[in-house]
Amino acid sequence: MTRYPMLGVEYLYPKVLASRQLSYEDDLRALLAQYTEDETTLQLYAATKLARFLPEGGRVEEPSAVEMAALRYYVAALEKFRERLPPRAGPLFEAYRVYVVARDVELIARRMLQGRPLPGPGELAYPEAPEVQAARRRAEEEAPVVEVLRAAGLAEAARLLEKARDVEALLSPAVDAEIVSRLEAARAAASTPEGRRILENRVDIHAARAAAALAAARPGRELLSLYRGVLRGHRLQLDQLMEAAETGDLEALEKLLVETLQGRVPEELPPLEAFTAQLRKENRRLAAGLPYREPLTYDTLVGLLETLLLDEEDAVIIALAGYSRQRKSIVAELVSL
Repeated sequence: MTRYPMLGVEYLYPKVLASRQLSYEDDLRALLAQYTEDETTLQLYAATKLARFLPEGGRVEEPSAVEMAALRYYVAALEKFRERLPPRAGPLFEAYRVYVVARDVELIARRMLQGRPLPGPGELAYPEAPEVQAARRRAEEEAPVVEVLRAAGLAEAARLLEKARDVEALLSPAVDAEIVSRLEAARAAASTPEGRRILENRVDIHAARAAAALAAARPGRELLSLYRGVLRGHRLQLDQLMEAAETGDLEALEKLLVETLQGRVPEELPPLEAFTAQLRKENRRLAAGLPYREPLTYDTLVGLLETLLLDEEDAVIIALAGYSRQRKSIVAELVSL
């Protein structure tokens, strides 16, 4: 703690300021400013905080190298908070940690379902996580996919997939539902409007994604009723969204998302992407407005963790967009910056 008695205040910033500086938002803004609408964008990452996680020499040939670097940076940043969590923040920390755990476990499960070799350590963002190691062991034992998810602690996802006829088609929405359940548990302890809204926006993003996938898969009323018990909506009209999912009416589902955005949908983006992008942009603004002070509070941690996750997502968005030669105007709509 640093004291400035002449000012009559205590500046408690040193640790939390260092935590805030884990963000590479400035690097991302520089990337966007230099965005070239082609694959040479990938080479710009060598000048960012992600450089130490890039392939040796910093030469990037594929967006997947940026994705892996961004995920591993995110994991390393998360671990810096583990020993200094504020009271009751365990579920919050795990809600943001499960993003990477679920990504790796879903990759393992999908490879199993496709009859392909399991991913090696170089393909996993968090191979040292106990949950990922447990999932891999069960996969190597050729256990059912549901048991692989259960071994990784993804209990809600496993429960939802137990009733699924097409496990591969429903793997992603089951993982989204798992993330929703973790975020809802974390939201209960948030004490500021900003902290709650950040977590509610994340819930809505994953609920919308799950509903869209369910509408495409049309798994039947019995399974959809299980999803209704897990998914939540805050700005979303979840009942109407799930009705559209039950009938497979993607057009009605997209109309609901547009209505939630009050018609503010960029012409260049599909409704689900526009919905996700707008909530992510709002979360970037909300996180920046939270007070950063020590001792680390629950809602300050919400802002810090959300910022790190937004950074990871934006890094991947810019890399994929450059590689696929997307116009800069589209990228600007997609990122949270």
